[in-house]
Amino acid sequence: MDGDQLHWRLIICLDSTSGDSYSSPSATAASSSTMTVPASKHISFGLIPSESYRAIAMRPSPAQPVFMDIPPSQWTDPGHGRPRQTYRGQMVLSSVPSVGHVKECLTKLRQGHGLSRPTTLLTALDEQLRDFLSRGHRFTPGSADQIALLASTIAAAVDRLGADERVYARVDFNLQPEHRYPTLTERQESLARQQKCATKTVRRHASRALDTLAYLLLTAEDVDATAPNPIRPAASPNSDNNADIDNAGGCWYLRPGARVDIVCSEIPSDERPPYASPSDRNYLRYAKFADLDTLIYTRARLAQIAPTAVVRDFAPSEHYDTHADVLVVIGGPPWNAKYREFLPQLPFHFEPHPLGEDDPLVVPCLDDLTLAPRWTARGELLEDLAVITRLTVQSTTVILLGGCLTLGVLGAAHCLLDPERGSANSRYLEDRVDTDDFVLVTEARRVGGITDVSDLTRVEPLLLLSRTTGEDFGVVIDNTERRTRHTRGTAPR
Repeated sequence: MDGDQLHWRLIICLDSTSGDSYSSPSATAASSSTMTVPASKHISFGLIPSESYRAIAMRPSPAQPVFMDIPPSQWTDPGHGRPRQTYRGQMVLSSVPSVGHVKECLTKLRQGHGLSRPTTLLTALDEQLRDFLSRGHRFTPGSADQIALLASTIAAAVDRLGADERVYARVDFNLQPEHRYPTLTERQESLARQQKCATKTVRRHASRALDTLAYLLLTAEDVDATAPNPIRPAASPNSDNNADIDNAGGCWYLRPGARVDIVCSEIPSDERPPYASPSDRNYLRYAKFADLDTLIYTRARLAQIAPTAVVRDFAPSEHYDTHADVLVVIGGPPWNAKYREFLPQLPFHFEPHPLGEDDPLVVPCLDDLTLAPRWTARGELLEDLAVITRLTVQSTTVILLGGCLTLGVLGAAHCLLDPERGSANSRYLEDRVDTDDFVLVTEARRVGGITDVSDLTRVEPLLLLSRTTGEDFGVVIDNTERRTRHTRGTAPR
């Protein structure tokens, strides 16, 4: 073989006192060792032909081999002998962990929130494994960049698993949307229910997948630190739009550990049941909430999408905090005083009517366009309006989920949070309004007691307005011609 085609094994030592080289070509890695050499330090090394890509290095004391990657572009041509070369620059040396060691660290990582909480990598993976998986890149230990690379590397390895093992690994590391729970036990039990098998069967398959994953991590090529982070939970297998759970919460700007306050509409005091009063012997706090279906649904989906978020719920009369990262207001202004606080900033309002009649939506900037629910001649509800608003107030993202009736409010929540269509709907909005404030109006239907979720990728919304900071709302999409005004209202709110 021609000398130019040979790979070289580097035998390296620090040359601090003499030109002696402390090296052993047959040495193997025994334990972890990390060393950074300042740019001013000289490294003396001999070069010998080898078919190994990786370098073997020895420290003089203790005599312990470590592995090091040096880009070939930084070597000088050694020829065929053993000339002494000098390399100036920083190098990080790290040993190769065993498969058993990698599996032990992965076992710790999949506990709790798994990869949905990337900072867990700092405690689950020890320094040896973090250094090995970060080989080829320079990071400050424990930095955000290193965490992102580690997460990307593990996620990429999970995706390289065979289809029969991949699902178990994705569930274990909290990357599968329909099994998004804060503990490993809950995730594995959820998968067992879906597969209609015993939980111990899932655990057995998961353990085998972990063995394969450990091997893949040891044999994986270096990950590009500038590559997009592939940590995005997999799409639900039933999703037509191949949506992912990150996008489902994209419009909400839910970061890890976010503080989320939900303010739900409340029934007027003279309309509440007796047990909604704290003085009643059978007091039920939630009996005073009006849009209770939406509150329960929203809390459940937020727990899946953002398991690390701190979510609290309030009635309008109970909420005084102004330090939430995300404020979700459920229910329109008639029964939600918190919603009314934002009306001066909105390009629409709900026209108030007596109890038992609809409160139609009015858009003054479109010649007082009025939209109302649709009813059959027998007084059966056909369609309500789901009105979704996103505002940014200082550092708080405000999400207003409104409607003319309770159906519209629930439809608004489903539009953004539905496991199958919520992700695609969120992407649809991001493509058109990016990070701007927006108002979305679309239809909400109920068929046999089941809320029909809007699919904005198939049927565009009735109306989409947006604004940048300091500007007025402008029309992005207007399909209101397909709606006619129906003022008949026979069902109480």
